[in-house]
Amino acid sequence: MLRTLLLLIALIIVIGIALVASGYVNLNQRSDGGVSIQTEDVEVGTRTTNVQVPVVKMETRQVETPSVSVTNDQGNIQ
Repeated sequence: MLRTLLLLIALIIVIGIALVASGYVNLNQRSDGGVSIQTEDVEVGTRTTNVQVPVVKMETRQVETPSVSVTNDQGNIQ
């Protein structure tokens, strides 16, 4: 239980460091000793774009396939 809590705290710290290092979060110290936090605007949405996607097509072809046949030349033995 304690390991899980410590791991969660460490993960939050690493995420915070990554956000500050990448510039998404900007920390500024004010003259009165306080800290102001500025964040970048992030827009999430969708847009219509032409992309190439693989297409699976079904077509009929004549190919050789393995076959097995069994013949019984002895008739019905009981």
